[in-house]
Amino acid sequence: MSATPQVLTTDHLSAARQREVFEAAHVACINDGATPLSEETLLRLDAQPTRPAPWRHLLVDGPDGLVGYAHLDQSDPTAPWAELFVLPRNRLGGIGGALWHELHAIAPNVRVWAHGFLPVAAEFGRARGLRVVRELWQMARPLEDIPATGRPLPPGYTITTYSPDDERDERDWLAVNAAAFVHHPEQGRIDARALRARQAEPWFDPAGFFLVRAGAGNGAAFHGTKVEQGSGVVYVVGVHPDRQGLGLGAAVTAHGLRHLRDLGLSRVSLYVDGDNEAAIATYRRLGFERVGLDVQLAAD
Repeated sequence: MSATPQVLTTDHLSAARQREVFEAAHVACINDGATPLSEETLLRLDAQPTRPAPWRHLLVDGPDGLVGYAHLDQSDPTAPWAELFVLPRNRLGGIGGALWHELHAIAPNVRVWAHGFLPVAAEFGRARGLRVVRELWQMARPLEDIPATGRPLPPGYTITTYSPDDERDERDWLAVNAAAFVHHPEQGRIDARALRARQAEPWFDPAGFFLVRAGAGNGAAFHGTKVEQGSGVVYVVGVHPDRQGLGLGAAVTAHGLRHLRDLGLSRVSLYVDGDNEAAIATYRRLGFERVGLDVQLAAD
């Protein structure tokens, strides 16, 4: 490794590079106890970007291959974000600093995720004058004591299982998601193409995705669950703003929890923005407690 690590930048990764990044991220996760890359970034490792490319991959190589990686999302130029990690055995050698310097040169207003907000990430931020600008809580609870029945839906509302082949289900899900997450920097950008990409993932099971409708009308709320490494996940819950205050979020979430319990799982977790007080209050009433923290760091 040279005194100044060299950063390679590209908007497309070869198959060999994709494997390198995926395997290096796995090594970092095992060492740190927290994944360094989000689902969105992992989905993009083998994606063909449009032109101009909405993202970039930044790589640093050592004598034996990849030692550092960063992903920069510029789909919203006003709010670019990034993720970066360095292989544990190659840390404290200037690799993370080189990646950050390049990220900041490309997008001066970039925010970088620190998943798990480990001490090494906190020190990395302090050394560069970065501060926490967003918190993402991880909450969890056991599934064994989930009640057999949950909060009932208001009269006239029904829960159905999502069907990927039903155009109406897709249209209603996208409409509720767009309305519920209009200000959310990640979830609010999901379109039909992004939804279908998730449905193509091995973890996707339509039996664990639920739609709430008002009678025979349009969608009002939804809950998507996920099974990951033998544990349940509240993948996403959304309620249309026009239907808030009716208890739909709590009811459809409880419905999904019972589904995960019936699969024989013992634990469930979720992520929620730290400033979403209403959602956190709902999850606390459902028995969830905070067990982890991700943060976004940014320069003043």
